[in-house]
Amino acid sequence: MSKSKKEQHWQRIFQLQAESRLNKSEFCKRNNIAVSTFYAWAKKLSPQPPKRTNKQKVIPLVFPETKPDQQLTLTLPNGYQFSFPASLEPSKLQQFLSVLSA
Repeated sequence: MSKSKKEQHWQRIFQLQAESRLNKSEFCKRNNIAVSTFYAWAKKLSPQPPKRTNKQKVIPLVFPETKPDQQLTLTLPNGYQFSFPASLEPSKLQQFLSVLSA
Protein backbone atom coordinates (compact mmCIF):
# COMPACT_ATOMS: atom_id res chain seq x y z
CA MET A 1 0.00 0.00 0.00
CA SER A 2 1.43 3.38 -0.99
CA LYS A 3 2.07 6.10 1.58
CA SER A 4 -0.85 8.23 0.39
CA LYS A 5 -3.19 5.18 0.44
CA LYS A 6 -2.12 4.40 4.02
CA GLU A 7 -2.74 7.99 5.04
CA GLN A 8 -6.19 7.95 3.39
CA HIS A 9 -6.96 4.64 5.10
CA TRP A 10 -6.08 6.01 8.52
CA GLN A 11 -7.91 9.27 7.94
CA ARG A 12 -10.99 7.16 7.22
CA ILE A 13 -10.37 5.13 10.40
CA PHE A 14 -10.23 8.36 12.44
CA GLN A 15 -13.42 9.58 10.80
CA LEU A 16 -15.18 6.29 11.59
CA GLN A 17 -14.01 6.46 15.20
CA ALA A 18 -15.34 10.00 15.58
CA GLU A 19 -18.68 9.03 14.02
CA SER A 20 -18.96 5.93 16.21
CA ARG A 21 -19.04 8.04 19.39
CA LEU A 22 -16.94 5.32 21.02
CA ASN A 23 -13.81 6.25 22.89
CA LYS A 24 -10.62 5.41 21.05
CA SER A 25 -9.83 2.37 23.17
CA GLU A 26 -13.26 0.80 22.70
CA PHE A 27 -13.29 1.59 18.98
CA CYS A 28 -9.89 -0.07 18.55
CA LYS A 29 -10.99 -3.11 20.54
CA ARG A 30 -14.15 -3.55 18.44
CA ASN A 31 -12.23 -3.11 15.19
CA ASN A 32 -9.22 -5.24 16.10
CA ILE A 33 -6.80 -2.29 15.95
CA ALA A 34 -3.88 -1.98 18.33
CA VAL A 35 -4.40 1.17 20.39
CA SER A 36 -0.70 2.01 20.07
CA THR A 37 -0.97 1.83 16.28
CA PHE A 38 -4.05 4.06 16.33
CA TYR A 39 -2.24 6.71 18.38
CA ALA A 40 0.96 6.42 16.33
CA TRP A 41 -0.97 7.16 13.13
CA ALA A 42 -2.92 9.94 14.83
CA LYS A 43 0.36 11.59 15.83
CA LYS A 44 1.89 11.02 12.41
CA LEU A 45 -1.05 12.59 10.59
CA SER A 46 -1.75 15.44 12.99
CA PRO A 47 -0.62 18.87 11.82
CA GLN A 48 2.70 19.73 13.39
CA PRO A 49 2.84 23.03 15.25
CA PRO A 50 5.31 25.53 13.84
CA LYS A 51 8.79 25.11 15.23
CA ARG A 52 9.51 27.53 18.01
CA THR A 53 12.67 29.50 17.89
CA ASN A 54 14.38 30.82 20.95
CA LYS A 55 15.22 34.05 19.19
CA GLN A 56 14.37 36.93 21.42
CA LYS A 57 13.37 40.28 20.06
CA VAL A 58 15.02 43.49 21.11
CA ILE A 59 12.40 45.90 22.35
CA PRO A 60 13.32 49.59 22.21
CA LEU A 61 13.43 51.15 25.64
CA VAL A 62 12.89 54.78 26.46
CA PHE A 63 14.51 55.79 29.72
CA PRO A 64 13.52 58.80 31.75
CA GLU A 65 16.20 61.35 32.39
CA THR A 66 18.96 59.73 34.41
CA LYS A 67 21.85 60.94 36.49
CA PRO A 68 25.37 60.27 35.15
CA ASP A 69 26.26 57.97 38.03
CA GLN A 70 22.98 55.99 37.92
CA GLN A 71 23.07 52.26 37.08
CA LEU A 72 20.56 50.47 34.86
CA THR A 73 19.91 46.76 35.30
CA LEU A 74 18.80 44.41 32.54
CA THR A 75 17.15 41.20 33.76
CA LEU A 76 16.82 38.34 31.27
CA PRO A 77 14.08 35.67 31.37
CA ASN A 78 16.63 33.11 32.60
CA GLY A 79 17.33 35.27 35.67
CA TYR A 80 20.71 36.68 34.63
CA GLN A 81 21.12 40.35 35.44
CA PHE A 82 23.44 42.86 33.83
CA SER A 83 24.10 46.29 35.27
CA PHE A 84 25.68 49.12 33.34
CA PRO A 85 25.98 52.88 33.68
CA ALA A 86 22.99 54.85 32.48
CA SER A 87 25.42 56.98 30.49
CA LEU A 88 26.45 54.00 28.32
CA GLU A 89 26.35 54.91 24.65
CA PRO A 90 23.42 53.28 22.80
CA SER A 91 25.81 51.78 20.23
CA LYS A 92 27.73 50.01 23.03
CA LEU A 93 24.48 48.71 24.52
CA GLN A 94 23.40 47.48 21.08
CA GLN A 95 26.76 45.73 20.67
CA PHE A 96 26.34 44.07 24.09
CA LEU A 97 22.80 42.91 23.28
CA SER A 98 23.86 41.49 19.92
CA VAL A 99 26.41 39.30 21.70
CA LEU A 100 23.69 38.04 24.04
CA SER A 101 21.35 37.15 21.19
CA ALA A 102 24.00 35.23 19.22
